[in-house]
Amino acid sequence: MKHETALGSKPDKKAIAHAIQRYLDANGLARKDLIREHLSKSSIEKLFQGDFTERTLNKVEGILKTSFRAPSASREEVADRSVGGYVFDAVQDLQGDYLCVRPMFANPANFNAYLVTISWSNERKCLVFEEKSRFDGKYRQHGTVHIPFGTAYMNLVSSSAGNVRTILLSLPDSDGMMRGIISTLSNPKGSVYIPVAAPMVLRKLRKAEEPELGIIAENHRSHDEYRSWLATVLTEEFGIFAMPQAPAKRKSGAAGKP
Repeated sequence: MKHETALGSKPDKKAIAHAIQRYLDANGLARKDLIREHLSKSSIEKLFQGDFTERTLNKVEGILKTSFRAPSASREEVADRSVGGYVFDAVQDLQGDYLCVRPMFANPANFNAYLVTISWSNERKCLVFEEKSRFDGKYRQHGTVHIPFGTAYMNLVSSSAGNVRTILLSLPDSDGMMRGIISTLSNPKGSVYIPVAAPMVLRKLRKAEEPELGIIAENHRSHDEYRSWLATVLTEEFGIFAMPQAPAKRKSGAAGKP
């Protein structure tokens, strides 16, 4: 038998705790930053286990100046646990249109730039994404947004006929930039398919902004800017391509004694 309180059932309270953790991650804060003279470490630890009173939640909301309860904690606006169990109010700022840039798989010196829209689906009860304005429209995809609890990353996951594509991205920084890696199956020609991974960035667009889209060749006016964004995926460690190093050449030892 589930016990209900003014804050809902135990799963509802855990959803609130997850929303608070998500907020901390997105804003570069830690749980210890919530500790106050009137809010002990023990109370904070219990909160993240879904064991807290309305008074404790009031204090946390006052510190963070954000509400994490209804309507955000209603069953209608809590994503399924399989995609992260996130609460709408904690992720609503992720909604919007983004410029997406990645290297062309066939010629990485050129970039593919198109739009991605992220929105909340009342039908699926989670964030979803849709690609738009791709020059290679037949590869346009849509799918669900997975946000793993306790990390500062999110996944854009799409699947079709057994094929799965994932885009693992950092949560947006203060400039609305998300950085990460796309992992998919490239189809360079005919029946040839090759697994491929590449750096990728999404930048949230301002109202009425019209970015450069399509194939961004090396002589394109936006190429240098887009290249600098992609470079930060590796230089700022938003992604790592783990390649084995070639073995060091062994120095020839001194001739052995006869």
